Amino acid sequence: MRSLVFGAVAVLSAVTLSACADNVPVAGGESAPVPVGPAATSAAPKAAAKPAVAKVPTSDLGELKKLGIDVGKSVLIDVADDGQDRWLEVGKNGVDFTGTSRTDSTMMFLAAAPVTAKNRVLIKPPFYNEDLGSGYCVADTKGAPLKLEGCQAGRKQQVFTIVPAGDSGQFELHGMYGVIRVNNGKITTSGEGRTGLQTILYAN
Repeated sequence: MRSLVFGAVAVLSAVTLSACADNVPVAGGESAPVPVGPAATSAAPKAAAKPAVAKVPTSDLGELKKLGIDVGKSVLIDVADDGQDRWLEVGKNGVDFTGTSRTDSTMMFLAAAPVTAKNRVLIKPPFYNEDLGSGYCVADTKGAPLKLEGCQAGRKQQVFTIVPAGDSGQFELHGMYGVIRVNNGKITTSGEGRTGLQTILYAN
């Protein structure tokens, strides 16, 4: 009789221990299952994935800097070797080489264009880019002169290629519709005129 009682107690203890291994007490005296194995892994909190940030390309202007072409600075864009002050200027009739003095309208800024190709710039006159927003860029046209318009990412007319002309800091300015030529202070589409340009620091 005694051995039967001890046997019943042993069986009851084994059942109780097994139940404790699979459950934990919760409020109200009830038991909740403890996740184990794959279930425990899936129940663990996961860190939120960070959104990918697209990197905007920027044209490499290193070669231009080495050649003495002033990029990233306020400059005058001058017709080289003509013996006159013929500076790119924002005027009532467009953007042309009519400037003869340092003014807000002749102050230009060559900024790296948002493209992967080398030596590509945006021409952004600082005076017209003081307000918030995308700002203003000089754009090429099929005719002449050039024009000033709101900057637009991906607009090809606003991207100019600076082509070095020797090692003296001179260069040609190529727009979407061809090389910029200047004849007697005006951009021309006749195929005549000078193509050699240079930068002069505005503050000099």
